[in-house]
Amino acid sequence: MKLTIGYFYPELLNLYGDDGNVQILASRARSRGIEVEVINITPKTELTEEMMHSIDLVFMGGGPDSSQHGMYEDLLHKKGPLLSKFIEDEGVGLFICGSYQLLGNYYKAANGKVLDGVGVFDVHTVSFGTKKPRCIGNVVCEIMPELRHDETFNSVNKLGDTLVGFENHGGRTYLGKNILPFAKVLMGHGNNSEDGYEGMLYKNSIGTYLHGPILARNPHLADYLIAKSLNLESLEELDDSLINSAHTASKKLKQ
Repeated sequence: MKLTIGYFYPELLNLYGDDGNVQILASRARSRGIEVEVINITPKTELTEEMMHSIDLVFMGGGPDSSQHGMYEDLLHKKGPLLSKFIEDEGVGLFICGSYQLLGNYYKAANGKVLDGVGVFDVHTVSFGTKKPRCIGNVVCEIMPELRHDETFNSVNKLGDTLVGFENHGGRTYLGKNILPFAKVLMGHGNNSEDGYEGMLYKNSIGTYLHGPILARNPHLADYLIAKSLNLESLEELDDSLINSAHTASKKLKQ
């Protein structure tokens, strides 16, 4: 059995150690005897439909504006259509912070300039500049019922329904009618510090502002992504006593 991870823009979108998520996925899969291949997809990669068909799980992290400018045109005009098809065909994906924003409909900067997004997620993001503070701090949230009641998630969830992480974003994201929230905020800002939700769910893709990296602090989510990608009904249990203790301790941190 083999898990193939398509890691988009690893050098440009890795501001908060988001590549740790790929390392966690690979480590947890290999600990169960699953072969892992990570395909790094950069602006120089000639991405094809055949290559996308070989990928089980897509990951894309976040980055500063300068890094996002370095891949924006490539994503929008070259790789975006193939990535959108992967998502629409119910491929499994995890998208953190900036990539979550870029796959939405648009990003409106504080100066009023609007940047088109890929448009696969019915969300939009607005930066209010100095009019509103950045959303920074520790986050605790509860996974929404749509994912909590998913058979695959239930089969691998040994930790409960909470997620912990760290957020640091200036843009505030608003969900459209065709998008479900990923989690309910118990502590922190979430998408926009207004509606009480964090991230989004669309088909088998998750968008979130949680860094940490998120999968290092939430192993049940990592296992869900592995099992969902490979259509597995269950996974061999690992000794997660240490990481589970860290997860529990994180829930007690102040924002």
